[in-house]
Amino acid sequence: MDRFKYDAKITRQDLHQTYFAAFKQGVEEGRAHSVMCSYNSVNGIPACASKELLEDYLRTRWKFDGYVVSDW
Repeated sequence: MDRFKYDAKITRQDLHQTYFAAFKQGVEEGRAHSVMCSYNSVNGIPACASKELLEDYLRTRWKFDGYVVSDW
């Protein structure tokens, strides 16, 4: 499996109940200053280019105002 080409197919329910839970808590309760987007795609969209993940959830719903980085 190539992490640069992997496309995680995740249901909306699994995204919210499994994946978002820890990130949401880290941003809201842990007051994270920075997050790193993942290499892979999520449901066909590269995570680092996903408006849904980075703007709709991270910035708007969770009120994150820090830095989003990649490790490249």
